[in-house]
Amino acid sequence: MTRMLASVTGVDEAEIALLGGVDIIDLKDPRAGALGAVSTQTIRRTISLIAGRAPVSAVCGDLPMEPETIRAKAEEITAAGVDYAKIGLFPSANIAACAAALAPLAARTKLIAVLFADLEPDFELLPMLAEHRFHGAMVDTANKANGRLLDHLPPERIPGFVDRAKSLGLMVGLSGSLEAPDIPRLLPFVPDFLGFRGALCGNSGRVGSISAEAVAQIRDLIPEASGAGGASSVDYRLLAARGYSPGTDPTLGTDKIFVRDFVLPVQIGAYSFEHGHTQKVRFDVTADVLQVTDHPEDMRHVFSYDIIMDGIRTIVARGHVQLSEALAEQVATYILENPRVVRVTVRVEKLELGPGGVGVEIERKRQSAGRGVASGPAGRKDQSAVSRARQEGPEAIRRAVKPAVVKLGGSTADAAEMAEWIAALAGSSLPVVIVPGGGRFAEQVRETQIYMDFSDTAAHAMAILAMEQFAQIILDRDERLAPARSLEEMGRALDAGNVAVWLPSSLALPAPDIPASWDVTSDSLAAWLAGKLGANALLLIKQTGAFSGSDTIDSLAVRGIVDAGFAAMLPDGVDVHLAGPKDAAEAGALLAAGNLPGIQIAAPIRTARKAG
Repeated sequence: MTRMLASVTGVDEAEIALLGGVDIIDLKDPRAGALGAVSTQTIRRTISLIAGRAPVSAVCGDLPMEPETIRAKAEEITAAGVDYAKIGLFPSANIAACAAALAPLAARTKLIAVLFADLEPDFELLPMLAEHRFHGAMVDTANKANGRLLDHLPPERIPGFVDRAKSLGLMVGLSGSLEAPDIPRLLPFVPDFLGFRGALCGNSGRVGSISAEAVAQIRDLIPEASGAGGASSVDYRLLAARGYSPGTDPTLGTDKIFVRDFVLPVQIGAYSFEHGHTQKVRFDVTADVLQVTDHPEDMRHVFSYDIIMDGIRTIVARGHVQLSEALAEQVATYILENPRVVRVTVRVEKLELGPGGVGVEIERKRQSAGRGVASGPAGRKDQSAVSRARQEGPEAIRRAVKPAVVKLGGSTADAAEMAEWIAALAGSSLPVVIVPGGGRFAEQVRETQIYMDFSDTAAHAMAILAMEQFAQIILDRDERLAPARSLEEMGRALDAGNVAVWLPSSLALPAPDIPASWDVTSDSLAAWLAGKLGANALLLIKQTGAFSGSDTIDSLAVRGIVDAGFAAMLPDGVDVHLAGPKDAAEAGALLAAGNLPGIQIAAPIRTARKAG
């Protein structure tokens, strides 16, 4: 859940922020620079006023990158009793020395490193911050007169920062002259907090005083964390922040929000000559959006077209897409994640393959239950029928206790947690079949395909063999792990009380229902195997923590946390769980007790292609 941070100058503004429902009170002097510090006396007086009603942070000032200067000021600020101390890390050859000097303090208090979007931030510093036990990292702007956060850090770059920081266990914040229209654009990236100053001051600018009215407007756009023991798990403020009101009058109808002639360079195409470079693609999107009022006045009442363009940019930035149809589906799924959107039309047109444009147009809509459906009867096979065929076929392993399929991401090979995960899986009281990821071995296939220019069919076969390479590493770590190439070998391994590790080439390469595409990775293969085994649970172990209980499979696919083919390959009735690095420590105890680590993810939106 994303929290709201409000920067205030002292007790008077802190009281306004508290009454407005702000989650984190941040003390700074905006007249003294981007990170102008207030006095320790002001900090103590404000903490006394707040009396535990909200956590308090304070900035340490725009300091030179001198280790002892920064350490001394951080010690002074934290001694005043703040919950978080924010330290600006300006570009300098001394950044590593400054971080090291702060490590002893970071071990006993919560330090937040501040990087600056308008000063070419180096996100490769994040592992160093985690090593020196910083609590979090945020991006702000140093020169407030030189534009907002999104002017310097475009939306397609934000997931890389957020996901990397969260995978390292760091709290993540975004700030930098943020305004109300920025909020719905940033919420999909799930930062831990969004920080505000100028937007809370109305028309008086960031050096003026904050106003209750401006605080309320920003607060209404950001979800509030649900309290424990509430009567409902539905967070209606989250829905409101995403543009939906539970009290919507259906007689108001819908508005059409559109983006037309939006052209971007895209890595797209199934032909070999289309790999390794970009080509211009035009997007036309129309979304039917539920009205919440017939008198719209501010961002609380509208669905921003920026969300559409940001989504397209973010999807395109992930890399090569095989098909125009796949790209259109990903864009439609991203937009339908917003609960106010009831229908969306997406047109994807490649502009450089001849004298005219070629492409695809799809239309998707939402059922009342919130699941997308096709606008016509034709299209893909009925997914439930496919799932029943997979689960009820003669090849399914029939056991009193259904096995759990666990995909162990190849990226864990480079992480310290890999040993914990393998030990936990080997000691599971549940019957487990491990599906290995491709990791660095599959990345070698991707890179080699670009300069050797071989087909996706060949790349598909090589990527599956890459999974087998990681499988051999897994098998080498514990004698309770048994190799299995067939369903029968998996059954024998489980019956013997072992954990099966799938070597996928024998089953997956000849399978006609597994496309030879980079949209289908080990995620999708794990889902496919779950259907073959009749499994009722699938656990994906990832080297990222950038997900939450509010995520769905579709939202994870849009952000690239699961592959694009996963939702279509997943059988109905299989519970999907997702775990990251933070879950490794408790995984052994949970699996030994017969429970899966991580969180359960909501089912995917099923779609079918429009007739005609």
